[in-house]
Amino acid sequence: MSEIQIRLPDGQTLEVPEGSTGLDVSQRIGKKLARAALAGRVDGQLVDLRTPLRDGVTLEIVTREDPAAGEVIRHSA
Repeated sequence: MSEIQIRLPDGQTLEVPEGSTGLDVSQRIGKKLARAALAGRVDGQLVDLRTPLRDGVTLEIVTREDPAAGEVIRHSA
């Protein structure tokens, strides 16, 4: 399986297997972040954590501290 590059908000780049999701990346970063994750923001757009990521995107994990958390929770309810 090939690898893709994912950019994080702090400038770091992670190499992950093709087909990885925001949830996969959050688990790789840390268990605490994975538990707190509500959604992902890929290149500025809110996405479900199960959305497969493309090579070269910037990924931010949305948690309840994020201003968009209320929108995500209302959408999910």
